[in-house]
Amino acid sequence: MTCLRSRRFSVSWLHGCIPILGVGVIVCIMAGSADAASLVESKKAGDYAVAIQIDRNPPIQGVNNLDVEIRGPDGHAVTDAKVLVNYYMPPMPRMAPMNYRVDAPFRGGKYRVAMNFIMEGPWYIVVKINHRGNTASAKFNVNVP
Repeated sequence: MTCLRSRRFSVSWLHGCIPILGVGVIVCIMAGSADAASLVESKKAGDYAVAIQIDRNPPIQGVNNLDVEIRGPDGHAVTDAKVLVNYYMPPMPRMAPMNYRVDAPFRGGKYRVAMNFIMEGPWYIVVKINHRGNTASAKFNVNVP
């Protein structure tokens, strides 16, 4: 542990610090990647709280998995709703509309769906909820770089 005891710079001092620096760099990289592993956002949709999680942050061109959690006015998880995910790119001149609707079944404690962003740019994700005669929707904006 020459690194912690010596105040003079020498080759042996540097040699003693390399393992410590290496561990610090690995810890920093792991902490940074844990935060950036998925994209999480939440919004209100009428009386419901809607949280989405995309498995990549930022989302990529191609397939991205979306998990949706819905909580009712009482704060309890809603597990019996019909959920539709509508994801689309804003209209652009001389381009075909890119608008997709997918039912999100309830699996593993969440409503899950795979979205295929076919090109880079801004996308809207609208989560539409139909629960016991009540309907609500929440709109999220994402950018695919």
